[in-house]
Amino acid sequence: MNSANVNTLRDSASDALDQVQRAAGPAIKEGKRQAGALLDQSGELIDTVSTRASEIAVDLGKGMIAFTKKNPVTALLLAVGAGALMISAAKSMQPRR
Repeated sequence: MNSANVNTLRDSASDALDQVQRAAGPAIKEGKRQAGALLDQSGELIDTVSTRASEIAVDLGKGMIAFTKKNPVTALLLAVGAGALMISAAKSMQPRR
């Protein structure tokens, strides 16, 4: 292959690369735009879920306090039972010697 053919081949390859880059440019820009939009949406969704979870936790806490004030003996028995279950579960998860 002589130098003229090599130069022609290099120029053709360079032209082809330029065409591919020009053709891909709009698709890449659109992909970036869509990725940004999805990122924004996911951030909003996380904020919404976080806010809702906080509201549910506050409501649950208020409900537990109200129940305890109305039924202190029942609440105490439930707490003792739950504690016993947790101790039993913790012991069952420990390896046997």
